[in-house]
Amino acid sequence: MNEDFAWWLGDGDWYDRRQKAQIEELNSAVDGAYRQSSQLRSRLARIEGDLQSKVNRIAAAFDAFVELSDVRAELAVYTDPAIVRHQVRLLLAAVTGGGPVDPPELPEVGGYWLVPAARALYAQLVDDHAAAAKHTEQATELDAGHAKYFLTAALRLAGPVDLSAVQLAGLLPTEGRPVTYAARALWRATAAGAFGRPGQALLATSLESALGQPGVDNPIDPWLAAITGSAGVTSVRPAAAATTLGSLRQRLTPAEPPADVPADDGDDPVLTPLRDLLRALVDEGHAPERPLLRKAEQLRSVVESGLPRPEFQSWDAAVGSVADLVRGDIFGTDTPGTRPVAVRAAAPWLSACVETIAGHLSAPPESVSVRVRGRDIRVTADGADPAGLAALRNDIDAGYQVRPAKLIGGLVTAVVGLAATVAGFAGVGVGLAVVGLIVLVVGGIVAIVGWRESGQYKAASARERADMDRSVEAQTEAFRSTRSSDEHHRERVAEHRAALAELLG
Repeated sequence: MNEDFAWWLGDGDWYDRRQKAQIEELNSAVDGAYRQSSQLRSRLARIEGDLQSKVNRIAAAFDAFVELSDVRAELAVYTDPAIVRHQVRLLLAAVTGGGPVDPPELPEVGGYWLVPAARALYAQLVDDHAAAAKHTEQATELDAGHAKYFLTAALRLAGPVDLSAVQLAGLLPTEGRPVTYAARALWRATAAGAFGRPGQALLATSLESALGQPGVDNPIDPWLAAITGSAGVTSVRPAAAATTLGSLRQRLTPAEPPADVPADDGDDPVLTPLRDLLRALVDEGHAPERPLLRKAEQLRSVVESGLPRPEFQSWDAAVGSVADLVRGDIFGTDTPGTRPVAVRAAAPWLSACVETIAGHLSAPPESVSVRVRGRDIRVTADGADPAGLAALRNDIDAGYQVRPAKLIGGLVTAVVGLAATVAGFAGVGVGLAVVGLIVLVVGGIVAIVGWRESGQYKAASARERADMDRSVEAQTEAFRSTRSSDEHHRERVAEHRAALAELLG
């Protein structure tokens, strides 16, 4: 409306105003179109990206399918080993399922250890000991490692078996060598009770021997790091030591088995490692076809999910050192079945760590220095340093020192005024009496003011001294509480140390 009035008054140009409005409308329309264009370009780019990724996945799956067809054609010459594996899987399924066991129909495959091993397994299941011994010898001659782990795991799936210490020790980890996938599987199953308490004791002994004893050549730093988070221990506060040893005690204390909980064979700590081991041994295949089998697995995974599958876990692949695996069993969150045996094997190391932590407690505080009114005061359990308190009180008194000049001056003036008043009334003159009376009143007022100021100074000094005493007393109580807490944590450390010594003994 203002622009219209300006035009009517001759101060504006109607044509310019109309043109300006049209330009603003056009700018607004252009901005809206630009925003819509940007949104469309962004959406188109997103759609193109999705389409491109889908096209890439389809192309990769197609290429993998074509290559898989070629690999399958090459695997066709290994039909007999595939039939052997199929028959062995059926045999193992019958063993674990508890159903009747039929003799496996196995073609002859030269050099393939699984053929005589499967025949030895069936012979053992039907109590044909002579045939079992013959086929076991043949499988061992072809590949002793595969055959021993296969027969041990498969026979244990069929039911409890008695293994000699020599037989079991040959399958468990040994000193100075990395732990293989197969040895770790037998380790887990044995720890869970696959071969009874004798097997657990033998496993603990084997692991303890492989770990060695702590010493200069075998430092306990990795164990301290697992317990405390720090490899070196110089000085430990009692509270931190009590918490650390309490947590360690809780972790090492055997858990009570849950009552009336139905067993879950799908997650059986005894059977699951053995099944995984048998799957690795059987799926590995015959030596000539193994590269093709691994290639086919990778290509099949790309065709089915678009992603390559994890690398095949060979039975003899190294999975870690004994020390690392034992520490993982003790301090890991998903290895409760292997923890008791690991604790038995690592008892010397754990005991050394407990003694190191308990033996490096920081000294109890004898005193503490606190800052009060700009002075450092030494505070002990008996209270603050008397000399320091005296110095503080002197500082406070010096700050509120009473100045008696006003009081004395007022009293002297009042006395002089009184004398003049008496003299005036005695006959000297009324004027002197009046002046003396005035001087008396003024002197009295000055004396009263001086006396009140003196009292206020004394009261303020007393209040500040009381505040200082309360502050020092609070600091003393805090120090006593610290000392009491320190003693309490030291008692807890001693309690945990004794309990851990009993657990690890």
